[in-house]
Amino acid sequence: MADWKNKRVLITGGSRGIGRACAELLASRGATVFVNYASNDQAAAETRDAIRAAGGRAELARADMGDGGAVESMWARATADGPIDSLVLNAAYQKKATVDQTDLELMERTFRINVMGNFRLARLFIGARRAAGGGGSIVIHSSNQGELVNPTAFAYALTKAALNHMVRHLAVACAKDRIRVNGIILGWFDTEGEREFYSPEMIAARVARTIPLGRAGESAEAARLTAFLAGDDASYMTGSLVRLDGGFALAPDVSV
Repeated sequence: MADWKNKRVLITGGSRGIGRACAELLASRGATVFVNYASNDQAAAETRDAIRAAGGRAELARADMGDGGAVESMWARATADGPIDSLVLNAAYQKKATVDQTDLELMERTFRINVMGNFRLARLFIGARRAAGGGGSIVIHSSNQGELVNPTAFAYALTKAALNHMVRHLAVACAKDRIRVNGIILGWFDTEGEREFYSPEMIAARVARTIPLGRAGESAEAARLTAFLAGDDASYMTGSLVRLDGGFALAPDVSV
């Protein structure tokens, strides 16, 4: 288990669900975590306070990932007192819509947050790490929807497919700088985000039918894999997309 003492990690979408689990785990291992969030001040403060109450170090880093100026200002604040050693790109925007229901406005907003926002922050991180002599890691949270055709997630799925290839391109571009870039292809996780679309009963029924392991993933499971990929235990891994989906891709059922 890698030592995170004196390491600084920025986690986007870090106030809820998988992002919060990542923040809590890395802080428990000694990292100072910067919890990015877009608008929910209460959830962000609760996450920060819970980490501090457990003896960890956490700071809030508010910025809408779709707002380039806000992202750059957040980065400047987060790095004012020291460098960021690892970046976890977890934040994402999703609105359920089929191809026919997706207009240009929805497509633009989804790409602005999920792809352009992530790319902007990754560029800032890479530039800073190169200036510091290299090293560091990026973990990008993707989705099996970037590989499979879920009819109700058109714009979101396209952005996740783009992120999968971003992992590969960034990994090649940064290998000489010893900056590792890896991704996680996430399946069904019972998070606050999923419960915006489905009730707990709907999630339980669907995963029982479609997931070989018979259950949804837990945020803590995604956090443990994220910590591994971001840390020194994965020092020989870059450009990898690691699947964490309970076996869903073995026999995918994307029926609505």
